[in-house]
Amino acid sequence: MNRVMIRGLLGAAAGIAMVSGAQAADMPVKAKAIEYVKICSAYGAGFYYIPGTDICLRVGGYVFLETGVKGRNGAVDVIYQGNSPFNNDDGYMQWRSRGHVILDARQNTAYGTLRAYFVGGVSYTNTAGAAQTPAGTNTGASMDRAFIEFAGFTAGFTESFFSFGGAYSIVASPSLSWDWLPLIAYTAQLGNGMTATLSIQDGAAMRSNSAGTWAYGGDNMPDIVGNIRVTQAWGSAQIMGALHDLNRSAASVPNSSWGYAVGAGIELKTPQTGNPNNSFLLQGVWSKGAVEFTGLASSPVTTAAGLGFITGATGAFTAIADATGVGTSLEKTEAWSAYAAYRHYWTPALRTGFAAGITDIDYSTLATAAGRNDARVWQGTVSTIWSPVAGLDLSLDIVYSDVKTSNCTVAAACGSEDIWTAWTRIRRNF
Repeated sequence: MNRVMIRGLLGAAAGIAMVSGAQAADMPVKAKAIEYVKICSAYGAGFYYIPGTDICLRVGGYVFLETGVKGRNGAVDVIYQGNSPFNNDDGYMQWRSRGHVILDARQNTAYGTLRAYFVGGVSYTNTAGAAQTPAGTNTGASMDRAFIEFAGFTAGFTESFFSFGGAYSIVASPSLSWDWLPLIAYTAQLGNGMTATLSIQDGAAMRSNSAGTWAYGGDNMPDIVGNIRVTQAWGSAQIMGALHDLNRSAASVPNSSWGYAVGAGIELKTPQTGNPNNSFLLQGVWSKGAVEFTGLASSPVTTAAGLGFITGATGAFTAIADATGVGTSLEKTEAWSAYAAYRHYWTPALRTGFAAGITDIDYSTLATAAGRNDARVWQGTVSTIWSPVAGLDLSLDIVYSDVKTSNCTVAAACGSEDIWTAWTRIRRNF
């Protein structure tokens, strides 16, 4: 092979090497694998792992609009603060709208599941009555739940452990104990579906107006609440008790004391009535010096202040007080409630709740002589909810309430009032 041919072959090889190197340099670098969201099946549908963690999260929420007549915030206006303008003839209607996000985060640990749960967002409510504020000024942040569960402990803003069951209607009943408040609780699992809970709760959230020579002071002691509960295939049952701190103000007489409440409830599934979701609920509460444990506030976020439906300053009306100071005597108010309800599914998408309740307030002879009026509330509710598609509820409540006051030192404050409430809600859950 002559020198010219060798040079040619070497040149061709160099050219091929250069082209191959250039092509290799132009090839893209392998991209980093994309981290896709991973489904978490350990806690039910809708949970997924937060990328890079072992925390399972479910994101949901709800939006609703509700409106009606004589239904203050979804609770019949037998409970209100003072002489509300809602009771005037030109203030029968109200609107409310809410949008809330639900966040449910759970994580498996050596001590069991660690859970954080939050429901909150914004609400708008127009205050019934003639004196309306400009549109938008009644919009603000609102919260339903915010709590942590870990190793049997519950801490945060959630349902009182005195409460049992839930209303089969939109409108809250003044005879069904139902409160949300800040608390710390421990629940022991006793086996066979039985649990025991001891809870310390925000006592200020359960106060009703004081009266006479006695008034509430600072919040020095929490309420102490306990229950024993059983949940099995047939339904659930609970007995519960509470101690409520009657801490007086410095200028009050007589001294501080404790109020208390006891109650029991049972909810039975009744599949023999045509649907496995049909159920029957019973609850009863008796209290002394702890009126709101009867359910009288009609709302989980307000305290009891007054009872009645009045126009001006007369009618069936009484101020609600846990205790009345009469001279050097502290007269604790006795109150009790009883509630019964039945929920029937006509079809999987259509259900109706029927409920009846009674709440009774009985002041002592000394307290009535000092201006307190005994009172009794009867209430009947028919609530129908239609869910034409999954996650959409169209609801209508018709409620009849009868308020009677007796043993009145001022005759104009005694009497009987009949109240009809119609309340509707459109709610989308997701």
